[in-house]
Order: sequence, then structure tokens, then C-alpha cells
Amino acid sequence: MILVTEAGARIGAANREIERLSTLIADLRRIAAGDLPTEADLRDAPFLDHWAVAARPVHCLVGRVVGHPTLTGPTVRTSDIWAIAPTLGWARTLSRTYALGRPHPSPLSVRPDIDIQH
Repeated sequence: MILVTEAGARIGAANREIERLSTLIADLRRIAAGDLPTEADLRDAPFLDHWAVAARPVHCLVGRVVGHPTLTGPTVRTSDIWAIAPTLGWARTLSRTYALGRPHPSPLSVRPDIDIQH
């Protein structure tokens, strides 16, 4: 996640994320076209043994939304945050840009009794 302030973005962090995402996009396009990793690619890749698919938490926003094309709330959870500028009033998630209103008055932890769409 890239934090943006009135002084601007941390450019190094932004460039690293752009490079990682550009590489991912190029790899996914090759895979979609049927160009799968070669034996040489796999020889050069890190080896992961005793692996399993798992989930890990990512930063997202939770709040009351107005004008979302698919989520109606009352409370929603966004996709992953990629850039956020709280003092400038915006955030960019994986899916879209949000205009930010007032922050929640206290640290918000998602409770299982709150109906959240995502």
C-alpha cells in the first residue's frame, strides 16, 4: 500500500509496486496465451516444498458507501487498498478509486455481527 500525503507519494514504494504488478500482468498474459513456465524457468525459480494454499489478511476499507456500482451496504468492505491519501480525501483499491469522507472515530475492527457486503 502506498501512503500519499500533502507532500506527495513515497515514490520508491510506488515504483516497486508498479514493477511488481507490471511483471505479474506480463506473466498472466503469457499464461493466458498458453505460454507456460518452462523447465528452465522453474529451475531458476525459488522452490517451495510442503506447500498449501492459504489466505492472508490484506488492508481494505470498511465504511458506509454511496454510489457504488455493485455494493449497496449499509456497510461494505472494499477490495485491497493500493494507495491511500487520507488527508487528501481519496483511496485507490484494486477495483476503483473512492472519495473518502470522515474517518471512523475509533479503530474499527470488523465484528461478525455487522452485515458487510464485499
